[in-house]
Amino acid sequence: MNFFKRRWVAVIVAVCTVWASMMLSTDIHFGKECSLITDGFYNGVHYKGYTHPSIASHLRNIIGYADGIVTIANRYEIDSEELSDANEDLKLGLSYSRGDESYIYYCYDELLSELRAVEAELYDKELSERDKSGLEQYVDGITGAQKAIDEAGYNESVSEFMRENGRGLAYELAMLADVDLPEYFGY
Repeated sequence: MNFFKRRWVAVIVAVCTVWASMMLSTDIHFGKECSLITDGFYNGVHYKGYTHPSIASHLRNIIGYADGIVTIANRYEIDSEELSDANEDLKLGLSYSRGDESYIYYCYDELLSELRAVEAELYDKELSERDKSGLEQYVDGITGAQKAIDEAGYNESVSEFMRENGRGLAYELAMLADVDLPEYFGY
């Protein structure tokens, strides 16, 4: 037990205790701020005097519109399996990839690519009036949701947060503490 009575052991224990406390405090406080920014992706953000609906809610709308387009495509025997798979990937990404907005954007981008391909095939078909009207509504809904996503203010809130907190001792400690920083959607 004389080992613990040595001065250098006490200094090492004190330094380790202070370091662990600092890392824990950074993880809790800076991590909470990062979480609040990320929550804006799912709950909406208040930016420039306006509360923007969440990007996640617009993505869920796009998923619904894509389901409708798949239904119409199936009536005309258009292969929509890749579109269905991309739609499912986005659904799963929204459900299970919280904090990984760059992955969700990847799924969104893939879905849009598949949507455009199926839409092009549908426009080449002789659609019934009902299906033509439905397709136009779905496409308009997707276009509106895309515009709302572009104007959602989430990426701006991430930029503002990183501008204010993206350097200095707190940021360096956050990197050491492995705090999950908010991610941009689509950068």
